[in-house]
Amino acid sequence: MSEDNFDFESEFGEIDDQLDLTLYADAAELTTEVIAQLLQSIEEGLTESARFDLALTGGTLGLAISKSLVEVLNQNSDDFAGLHIWWSDERFVEGTSEERNAIPFHNKLNNENVSVHEVISSDKASAQEALADYDSQLKNVNLDLAILGLGPDGHVASIFPGRSDLDNLNRVFLIEDSPKPPAVRISFTMAMINSAEKVWIVATGEGKAEAVTKIIEADLSIPASYVRGSHHTRLIVDTEAFFAE
Repeated sequence: MSEDNFDFESEFGEIDDQLDLTLYADAAELTTEVIAQLLQSIEEGLTESARFDLALTGGTLGLAISKSLVEVLNQNSDDFAGLHIWWSDERFVEGTSEERNAIPFHNKLNNENVSVHEVISSDKASAQEALADYDSQLKNVNLDLAILGLGPDGHVASIFPGRSDLDNLNRVFLIEDSPKPPAVRISFTMAMINSAEKVWIVATGEGKAEAVTKIIEADLSIPASYVRGSHHTRLIVDTEAFFAE
């Protein structure tokens, strides 16, 4: 999308009756605002209910959000009772590996009110055992909010383009030949993602611009275009991810 042809009235806000667009100046502003809005959502959710289920994501942006969230949770260690944290996908590697999406929480979270649900690591179980365990943990869970990163190829979680994974109606699935290393991962299915009450897709940088455009144009060649939360879905991007050259 060209910046010269940009019209805020037509492009900023509601894309369709199920997807809203929020645009920020840069990655720093986006990260700050997403964290603030995330905390507001959690606090409001825990005011209305005794439980709030949040699914986080990996990638550079996802890890930044996770690190900031851990800081806030630690600063308010008497609060956030009823918060449950999940990950939309996890790399099946050793528990101490920096490749794990959950690594910002390892030995860093000092808030006993928060329940963290991780995929079992490869040094503790087989992939099939880890899959069965995560599936069992997710039984009867109703996600309040899922935050998803966006790959340059349009993948979300570990659902990659050109595969049959979109049709999987289970909660989670095992991928053993991921086109992006590491090869073995455990991921939410699209059905699980879309069961969340709210879903936020976050993306920064010009490398994501093509995928963002495809989402806006409802191009079903990429998995991200299929994402629709049960109540509300947001596409949250910075200008580099929005304006293609």
